[in-house]
Amino acid sequence: MKIISLIKPKNLAQQMMILMASSLLLLFIALGTIELFEQKDLTETAISTSQLSNLKSLYPLVNMLTETQQKQFEKSFSRCYQGYLISEAPYFTKGSRPNAGIAAKVSQFLSLPMSHVNVTFNTFMRNDFAYYKCGDNVSFPLEGIAISILLDNGKWLNAEVHAHQWHINTFHQKLFLVVAAFIIIAGVSIAIIAYLTKPLSELNNAAKSFSKGLELKEVNMAGSPDLRQTIRSFNKMQKDVLNAIKTRTTTLAAISHDIRTPLTALRLKAELLDDDLACQDLINSIDRIEKITASGLAFLKGDDKGEPLKQVNLSVMISDEYEECKTFGHDITFINPGTVIITCRPTAMLRAIRNVIDNATKYAKTTEITLTRLESGIELKIVDNGPGIPELEIEKAFEPFYRQSKARESNQGGFGLGLAIVKNIIEGHNGTVILKNASPTGLQVTIRLPYR
Repeated sequence: MKIISLIKPKNLAQQMMILMASSLLLLFIALGTIELFEQKDLTETAISTSQLSNLKSLYPLVNMLTETQQKQFEKSFSRCYQGYLISEAPYFTKGSRPNAGIAAKVSQFLSLPMSHVNVTFNTFMRNDFAYYKCGDNVSFPLEGIAISILLDNGKWLNAEVHAHQWHINTFHQKLFLVVAAFIIIAGVSIAIIAYLTKPLSELNNAAKSFSKGLELKEVNMAGSPDLRQTIRSFNKMQKDVLNAIKTRTTTLAAISHDIRTPLTALRLKAELLDDDLACQDLINSIDRIEKITASGLAFLKGDDKGEPLKQVNLSVMISDEYEECKTFGHDITFINPGTVIITCRPTAMLRAIRNVIDNATKYAKTTEITLTRLESGIELKIVDNGPGIPELEIEKAFEPFYRQSKARESNQGGFGLGLAIVKNIIEGHNGTVILKNASPTGLQVTIRLPYR
């Protein structure tokens, strides 16, 4: 699986490169298949149109040459797969086997008398024709055909033919041209795609940055018209989201501020009541309203990512909370590994850790805090021996204003925002929060955070 994840394309340019490479491989397979089906045997090669056309074009040319020039032609034009020999008689060896059928085809194609053409099957060795130029590319002995044509000066032009001769030359030429054209087209295509997708990469980075810190980072308008429209919409969305958050926070802060005046007036009036029971009941209701307002504002502040990032010693932060709990008489322990430096928003992180510890000390008799260094970050576990949370309700515990029945019935019960605040803050630091019931009773909260 790791190998697959490594070679799996991560962007459009890489996908295009893999597509091009796959296309080139399929092209090689197709050309190889065509080559296999187009192979000719020795006789078909000898009477092929390309072979006979070549002889027809060379015959009048050689006829015009002097004997000296003909010898020069023999040396210059002979190749490993295309050998010629000027001789006094038709090419013939001890093992030669004449073939009148092929000779008739050659005679007819070149418009020559049968007496001017001689064809024999032969077993060629390395010293025959120009086979010495082949190196190790050809194995000997080699079955082939010698086509001999009488020249006007009484000499004979001998041409050797062996299977697949002209087809191989043509195939190699076509293959070279196809590969060269493919490489040029693929290179240009990849360069164009990389240019066109560059704005998409910038948009992706801006989206990640915005999701982590809600920091406005406008993307430059570039790319195709539809991509420009997407960037324009994204830039507008960033502004709309930030404005909505600002409006929401400001509104709740204003409500929290404005409601204090009538609540204070109500508290004063309640204290003037003669009925002590009614007075205390009214004051408790006023306190509850103040707590609800403060909790709502705290929830929004927990979602606020505008606080600057700083390096803090997480061990010291947790130790301060631990010592405070000890002063209030809570049975709490802290396994401290020493200095642990992380980059975070200090106020928000303190709020998250405090909420988890407060929940544990409210609903349990004992609490254990464990801070551990990991390779890529830290792990913080807060385990208590309280009533825990029903398995089916664990995921719901992160929802705002969610409270299970035990919390509602308890005098210390909150308003269901504590874990929601924790989740928002920790995920805002690219971390995770996991709830798990402890054994035999209690709740385990596991927080994992990267160092940066």
